[in-house]
Amino acid sequence: MVETIVPVVHGIRSWIVSLIAFAAGALLTAAAVGLALGVALPTGGSPALLAAGLVAVAYAVGELGLVRLPTPQLRRQVPERWRERYSQPVTGFLYGAGLGLGFVTYLPVATLIVVCAGVALVAGPLGGAAVLSGFGIGRAAVLAASTWGVRSYECATGRVETMAGWAADGRLRRANGLALALLGAVLLLAASGATAKAATRLDLGPDPVADPSLGDGDVLAYDEVAGGVVEGKLLAGGTTADLPGTHPDVDGGRVVVDSGPGFKLVDVGTGAVIRTIPRAGTDPALSGDWLVYRRVASSRRELVAFNLVTSETRVIAHSLLRTDLGPADVSGPRVVFTRTSDRRSRLMLYRFDTRVSRVLREATRAVYAHAEVDARLVVYTRQLSDRQQLLRLNLRDGTGAVLRTQRPGSGRALWTVSVNNWRFAFTLYTATEAWIYEL
Repeated sequence: MVETIVPVVHGIRSWIVSLIAFAAGALLTAAAVGLALGVALPTGGSPALLAAGLVAVAYAVGELGLVRLPTPQLRRQVPERWRERYSQPVTGFLYGAGLGLGFVTYLPVATLIVVCAGVALVAGPLGGAAVLSGFGIGRAAVLAASTWGVRSYECATGRVETMAGWAADGRLRRANGLALALLGAVLLLAASGATAKAATRLDLGPDPVADPSLGDGDVLAYDEVAGGVVEGKLLAGGTTADLPGTHPDVDGGRVVVDSGPGFKLVDVGTGAVIRTIPRAGTDPALSGDWLVYRRVASSRRELVAFNLVTSETRVIAHSLLRTDLGPADVSGPRVVFTRTSDRRSRLMLYRFDTRVSRVLREATRAVYAHAEVDARLVVYTRQLSDRQQLLRLNLRDGTGAVLRTQRPGSGRALWTVSVNNWRFAFTLYTATEAWIYEL
């Protein structure tokens, strides 16, 4: 392949064009592999770092010749017939695309395996595409270095044989083994320092509490069940006050509550009612000018957005009654909610600016619920057959992590959650009690 893309074949200009085509093909397929690996697993957290570190150490030992580990690869070169059938730029692109996939040709070292494992465990979709793009760029850089200034076929062949000699005498594998050992040590140290923060149970009195909404500083709104009656509460400045409604949601200096026939906006500092909004619905969420709530209308479930300034009303999601449309949360232009039918469950994102919804997560053997958003950070719960989890998702880079796991045998279950500036709160309940915890 190197003997094909050299200046001596068709001149400098064609060589440059072929190099660019090769780089484009390698970059495209390598990024696609990274993207696919990034969506393979929930990412982030100490367990993921630990797993990636162990993979790196294991293959470091293998590179040093102490153990034999499998190296998935196809021990063959890219097809020579391509250079006979296609033009040199097209051939360069195809060669780059084939080598960018990594595992469909010969791998002299195990670095790519470790990188792919790390991407699947830690990086996330966008991070995975970025990391594996570096592999594609590396492929192109090696080709450029091996063909630069070549004046004859013999020179090109000699360079290939020299590079092959580096791998044959074991020096390359030993150096790579030391590098992987160093990488594994760094990952293991990071895992030991990334131990999950213990959840703190908030002292909110003896009665069951639920439905937390974190505000700035020490502000927390929640529901309290006293004597079988649900009451909204607001904790601010160390003082707890009653709210004129339930299911509170804090937005800066305001909190919205469901007051029965409508919604009320309350000033966090004074506790005074700022505005009454006569809209029929439940589960209000507030951010800026937008109030989002649930309602049942015309034999279907709806999520409705109401603009507090212009009075614009917008149905942002709807479903049949047999499909559960979870309560929405809003932050800036983003609204998150869940949609669960008898076939699948989805975590959804809607944007006011584009009026477009998209699926963030989808499952056929799990149920998503209690989605909350703060800027580009989403937190939600996932119910599996053998466990219930609290998860976070960073919309900026697609990474996520499991914040807490509850097993059926514990007698406790996760319920409503909240997020504010990388602070997380959640409800934990039993058959008779309920508490709010903060991470």
